[in-house]
Amino acid sequence: MFRLANRLRASARPIEQLTHKVRLHHLADLPYRPSDGMEPFLSKEAVEFLYNGRLAQLTDNINRMTGGTDHEGKSIYDVIYATAQDPTQAPLLNNASQAWNIGFFLQSLTSTHIEPRDSLRRDIAEQFGTFDRFQDTFEESALGLFGNGWTWLVANSSGELGVINTFNATSPFTALPHGHKASNKGVSYVSLSEKIDKRPFVYVTPILGLSMWQEAFLLNYNFDRESYVKNFWKCVNWSAVEERLGPTKSSIRMIR
Repeated sequence: MFRLANRLRASARPIEQLTHKVRLHHLADLPYRPSDGMEPFLSKEAVEFLYNGRLAQLTDNINRMTGGTDHEGKSIYDVIYATAQDPTQAPLLNNASQAWNIGFFLQSLTSTHIEPRDSLRRDIAEQFGTFDRFQDTFEESALGLFGNGWTWLVANSSGELGVINTFNATSPFTALPHGHKASNKGVSYVSLSEKIDKRPFVYVTPILGLSMWQEAFLLNYNFDRESYVKNFWKCVNWSAVEERLGPTKSSIRMIR
C-alpha cells in the first residue's frame, strides 16, 4: 500500500477533515492569505479563484459524492487510492485527485522569495547533473504538456528523483504503471518503480508540483505558458520542498 511520511501529510495535505456525525472535508488553511496573492507569479484574483473557488467546489463535490457510501469519512488520499482502478468511480476519483493536486500546489508557494539552501541544491544536482538542469528539465516537461495537466518532481523510497507529467486531474500517486521509468531529456533515466501490494502503480512521493491547467495561468498570462512557468520559480517555497525531500533522502520507510 502507498505510504507517505507523516511530515509530508502535515505539510502538504490540501484538505483536512472535521469529525461531527460524519467526517467532512473542508479547506485547509494556507500558509498565506489568498487575498494577498502570490506576486509576481499569481495575482490575488488568481489565488482566490483557485482556493476559494475551484478547490472549494471540488471539496463540496467530494462531500456530496462520498456521503452515505463506503468512502464517507476516508481521507482524500485513501479515496484516491481506493477509486483509482474502478472506472465506475471516475467522477469521484477526478474530484479527489484534482483537490489534492491543487492543495499541494498552493501549499508549495510563498510570496517571500526563498533561495534553495546549498544542501538542497546539492541533493537535486546529484541526480540531475546541476540544479539548473533540474529547472530546465522541469520547465521542458511542463511546456511539453498538451492540454491540462501537472508537472511534478517526485522521489521514490530510495530518494531517487525524477520529473513526471500527469494529465488532466491525475495525481502522482497513480500516475505511472509498474515498471515505468520517469525519463527526462538531458538527464540519466531514473527508475522510480516499486511494486506495492501488487498494484500496478509506482511508489513515489511528490516533492513539488506545478499546475498546467488553463484555470491556473489564463487570468494572468493568457496563453503565455512560458512566462507562467518561469515565474513559478520566484514563488516556490523551497523550505517546504526540503522538508518533503528529507524522509526520502535517508530511505526511511514512509508511513501513512
